[in-house]
Amino acid sequence: MSLSSMLDPRRASIDDRGDDLSDHRASQGDDDDCRRSMRSVLETQIIPRLVLAHRQGIARAEPSASPRPRPEDILMLAQRCAAGDRAGAASLIESLRAQGLEQDSVLVDLIGPAARHLGAQWEDDRASFADVTLGLVLMHELIHSMGYEYHDGPQEAGVVRRVMLASAPGSQHVLGLSIVSEFFRKAGWQVVLEVSPSSAELCRAVKNEWFDLVGVSVALDAQLRGLPALVANLKAASRNPVTPILLGGPVFGLRQHQAESFGAQAICLDARESVRLALSVLPR
Repeated sequence: MSLSSMLDPRRASIDDRGDDLSDHRASQGDDDDCRRSMRSVLETQIIPRLVLAHRQGIARAEPSASPRPRPEDILMLAQRCAAGDRAGAASLIESLRAQGLEQDSVLVDLIGPAARHLGAQWEDDRASFADVTLGLVLMHELIHSMGYEYHDGPQEAGVVRRVMLASAPGSQHVLGLSIVSEFFRKAGWQVVLEVSPSSAELCRAVKNEWFDLVGVSVALDAQLRGLPALVANLKAASRNPVTPILLGGPVFGLRQHQAESFGAQAICLDARESVRLALSVLPR
């Protein structure tokens, strides 16, 4: 299965003209896998990084020391983020802050529950993959705009291999990466999924934590022009001085590319090959 097809596994649904039961079961299996992957990325990547982002800083106030977001505030934030209304989401946060809501409470009591709400909507078929993905990306951007950073990973190589999987700046998809991450997890890797909106933030991530490998997914042809610079910047910033870069994503399925032309070590066209390729480019 290519990364481009994994961006929306529901495209693999049965032909409307067919009634083959095995095809239907295969489609249902793909949909179940899609949901498990979204649940996994919410529970093991997005939400923990939302909730724990500020634990290296200000201690949280007692519950009675400041206001808490109302359920309708959480719902409104989720709706605005899912609709791509970044200005509206930021305005809501500013309004709550003006009412006395502390910044760490914005993170833990507002954005975290809003992310969980989107995940629940996805599982109940009340929100589309595109809406949930866009919503999570905007929440991540809001966190960065507030100055939060969560970097609690190791500072040097350990027994367990670590990989950071990231979308190239300008992409707004995480599900394809979350599916790829499952292959790494099953192989015993520790996976960090980054949806940072800028090259600078991705570079900060690799600077502050040790990664044995970095994987970058590219969705759009227009992103290829800036890809060599992104790869070079990631390598220069990386805490690991010999970090290999593995590329993937829908754009590489459109025509043949050479990894070397972007400064990377390999291009992955099939998620099932991602771990094998990763092992092949690790320094000996």
